[in-house]
Amino acid sequence: MRLKLTRTGGFAGLKPPPVEVDTARLPQKAAQHIESLVAGAKFFELPKTLSAKKRQPDRFQYSLQIAHEDGREHAINCDEEAAGSELRDLLYAVQNLKQA
Repeated sequence: MRLKLTRTGGFAGLKPPPVEVDTARLPQKAAQHIESLVAGAKFFELPKTLSAKKRQPDRFQYSLQIAHEDGREHAINCDEEAAGSELRDLLYAVQNLKQA
């Protein structure tokens, strides 16, 4: 599974480089964790855009693209405060990976 996460916004408006991950290149435990978070968030069933009803200042916006080895591909754009807890767990886990 290939993932690409881009984050914008925040207090300083910094835009760190995207995090790109191929779970086939991760240690097995880390890959299984990411794959379980994708399943738990029902990522491939999410709408393309998750917008907050009222945007809060200095919150992050995320763009996450996932290509599954079974051929499914999906991309979402979401406001941090509009993401459910399962999706936030996935976003934060991918953000914390250091693989390019």
